[in-house]
Amino acid sequence: MEIFAVSRVDLLQCYELASCSRKVSVVDSSLISDENLQNLEVDRKTETIDVPIASKLRILAGLHLREIKEFWRAALVLSLLLYPEDIGLSKSLSVEDAELNNRRDLYNRIENAILEMGLEKVWDLKPLVNGKEIMSILQINSGGPIVREWQQKLLEWQLAHPSGSAEECIDWMRQTQSKRARTE
Repeated sequence: MEIFAVSRVDLLQCYELASCSRKVSVVDSSLISDENLQNLEVDRKTETIDVPIASKLRILAGLHLREIKEFWRAALVLSLLLYPEDIGLSKSLSVEDAELNNRRDLYNRIENAILEMGLEKVWDLKPLVNGKEIMSILQINSGGPIVREWQQKLLEWQLAHPSGSAEECIDWMRQTQSKRARTE
């Protein structure tokens, strides 16, 4: 008699959710405290484009959420339960009402921060400038690492400027490319 049957798909989804919860735990602390923003950049092992701190937070949270996609709420709950020390909660996973209330309140604060930044479906964000346009602007004939690098930069620009237009994004790209060419 099989009481608990788990399919391969279920196992993969559980693994993905657990992986996502770890990623969310890294973002959680930054959403509730600006002091942790630098740790978030270090964890991603990359620096973002040069923008104000509030925009950096939106960029980094948006990049993480684009990886997690629709799992973000479930991953947030799991991260609060599995990694409480990453966000300043006690290491004890006791079931005391006070601790559960703290975690529920923290979940609500983080969820509200994500919603206020308009990032709840960031993975559906379409690029303002596509790869062919990037190649045209850079005057190169084929794609590759340079196009991928610019796609990432333009995504960051788009996250930092949520109401920006394609024209503004292209202007920023040209200015940045011009500065880059002068320093090389």
